[in-house]
Amino acid sequence: MAEHDTGRTGRPELPGLPALLGAALRDGEVDGEAERRAVEAFLEAFRDAGRRTAPTRRQDDWRPRGTAS
Repeated sequence: MAEHDTGRTGRPELPGLPALLGAALRDGEVDGEAERRAVEAFLEAFRDAGRRTAPTRRQDDWRPRGTAS
């Protein structure tokens, strides 16, 4: 494994990382079928873990207090 300059932070700096992240964020193409498969895989794994629904966090619940189930 190549040595990387650790700079002032003491952590390795990865050359070109900002450019790679920027390119990934700017890519306008979205493969709808791949997105659908990814969501389905996530939901299947969630169900396999024994959960039917995700818990609702209070800060995400817009219902008045006392009506959450």
